[in-house]
Amino acid sequence: MPVSTPRPGFLRRTFRPVWADVAPLVLGDGAAAPDRATADRWALVLAARHVPHRVRQIRGAEGGFAVQVQPWFLERAAGEIRAYVEENAPGAHPAALPDLRPAAGLEPTVAAMVLLVFFHWARTLAYPAFSVYPEHWLDLGSADASRILSGEWWRLFTALTLHAGAAHVLGNAVIGGTFVWLASRRLGAGLAWLLTILGGGLGNELNSLIQGPPHDAIGFSTASFAAAGLLAGIAPFGVGGGLHGFGSGSLPARIGRFAHSALVPVGAGLGLLAMLGAGEDTDLGGHFFGMFSGLALGIGAGFRATRLGLPGRRADALLYVLALSIPAAAWVAAWLA
Repeated sequence: MPVSTPRPGFLRRTFRPVWADVAPLVLGDGAAAPDRATADRWALVLAARHVPHRVRQIRGAEGGFAVQVQPWFLERAAGEIRAYVEENAPGAHPAALPDLRPAAGLEPTVAAMVLLVFFHWARTLAYPAFSVYPEHWLDLGSADASRILSGEWWRLFTALTLHAGAAHVLGNAVIGGTFVWLASRRLGAGLAWLLTILGGGLGNELNSLIQGPPHDAIGFSTASFAAAGLLAGIAPFGVGGGLHGFGSGSLPARIGRFAHSALVPVGAGLGLLAMLGAGEDTDLGGHFFGMFSGLALGIGAGFRATRLGLPGRRADALLYVLALSIPAAAWVAAWLA
């Protein structure tokens, strides 16, 4: 029942103050008195709301503490404390905090890069019993534009696994592995590797269409730049650090925020393209179209992740196996053709 106590005059309030315990109104009649920590929190609430009060220890067997106010402040004080208790009840307002843990570790990327280096070593050996020599691999699997445009689709992916020498494959393993690992931390190893392989293949396809015969190329660098573009594409969506997509507000404002978020990673990718893309034997077109393909796939992955979330552990493992199976299947098709 609400307490309505007439406010006495100034002299009586000053020289003959009366204090009432607020706990029965907050906790109910018969409830145990609050402990010291609870009383101190209540006192802090009342101090913040400018309600005169005092804290007194209760003498006797039950013990506890009393938070006291003058009777004409009793109803207001009880309301302030009730509001505080309701707002701070455990689980009353669960916080939706982003999971900032990496979506994948370093191990899947290291394993794939070890396979890439091992394949380079294995294919440089001669196998006379099977009439297989190093030049056969290059003839069957390079990104020869004329043959790609003639329907030999497997070259889009087999070319990613071929390298001119040890320095070439090790450089691609380190640089490309770093980009794929960074993408894996945000998307998961399976999705990141699948998009990297697809981006590398798409980059080789675009490169063949634009440059045409007699263009020919080999190397994982097209996929490495696809991974760099993938990182730029997912950056505006906050993937891996709290998915937010376009956010809220008017459409022009949301598009503006999206473009601003993508500006830095895209600029970094273009700077890397300028640094590593120069050289007599460098496939500049492959690097550019690889990055462009990865950027497009990254934007698509960002949209997907903001709506459906990232793949679970089992699905991500299946995607990882699928990603590594694509070059393997391409080589089977190349040898059977």
